Formats: sequence, structure tokens, C-alpha cells
Amino acid sequence: MRKRSQVSLTTLVRRCKAGEADAWHQLIGLVGPAIFAVCRQKRLSRDESFDIFGQVCLQLIDAIGTLKSPEKIIAFVVTITRRQIYTFYQRMQMVARLDPDEFGLRAESMQDDPESSYENTRIREVLLEAMSKLPERDYKLVELLFLDPEEPSYEEIALRLGMPVSSIGPIRAKALARLYRILRQKRFRI
Repeated sequence: MRKRSQVSLTTLVRRCKAGEADAWHQLIGLVGPAIFAVCRQKRLSRDESFDIFGQVCLQLIDAIGTLKSPEKIIAFVVTITRRQIYTFYQRMQMVARLDPDEFGLRAESMQDDPESSYENTRIREVLLEAMSKLPERDYKLVELLFLDPEEPSYEEIALRLGMPVSSIGPIRAKALARLYRILRQKRFRI
């Protein structure tokens, strides 16, 4: 019985690689419960689970052509689901530390042109989302250098982050390069 299901998974994956829409619907129907089970196990909300589901499906679409063991697709999907949840929790921790009022990130006053106000708010949201994908040290450094209203000196930043003052410049350069790559991946024009 097990061999028959492996053969059908292999066939189904082959059909997906060929671009058959019906095969994709069947495959998503098979892997969907596994994705939601992992999300439930990690106590994600319904909306969070659907976000993870969408991300996993996108990764599956990207990876389907490179799968070496189609019969292990469920294990593959469970693994990328766990990775997506881990990434989700990391982003949530980074974003939770931001206070929009503290950094002046609220929308401009109602007197501003609504179109430019919307555009400025969108830019800020994209920037904060991109920053949340930085490693923690880079995130903290960028936050202190560019978003802290107190505008701390390099000495204060070095003290807060426990690093030599001389390493702030090189770390800042690498962090900004990473942020630039993240923004380019999102196809945001800088």
C-alpha cells in the first residue's frame, strides 16, 4: 500500500512539473493539511496560518522542479513550513520592538496631500518590513543610527551594543548593503 502512494506522489509531482493545473490542485489538497497541522501545533492564529500556507505554497512552486525525491514531498513541505514559522516569529519579535510614535512613523497630518501622505506611509512600511529581515545586530544598529530620536553618538551606540566604536562604520556599511538587497528583492525603487 505504501509503495502505491509513493508512486502516486511521484506521478503527481511529475504532472505538476509539467504544469498541469489539476495536479497542482491535488498536490495542494494533499499538503495543505500538513501545513495547517504544523501551524496549529505552533499555535498560530487562523490568519497567520493562512499567511504561512501561502508562503509555503509559493516556495513549493519555486522548488518543485528541483525536487530529487518526490515521494518525500510531505516531509519537504513540513520542513519549509517550520522554517517559515521560525522566520515569522523572528519578524514578529523585530517588529514588536518598534514604536511608531517614538520614531515618527505615523502618517503625516491630515493637512498633507493625501497622495504624498499615502506614499510616505507606504515607504515607511516597506522600510520597516525590510529592516525586520536584517540580522538582529544589524537591525539594532540601523535603528539606533537612523531612527532613534535621541540621535545617539557612535560612543553611545557602541556602549549600548557592546562593540568597539571603530566597528560601527563597517557594520553599518554591511547592514545598509543587506537592507538595499532586501529592498531590491521586493522590487522597491530606491
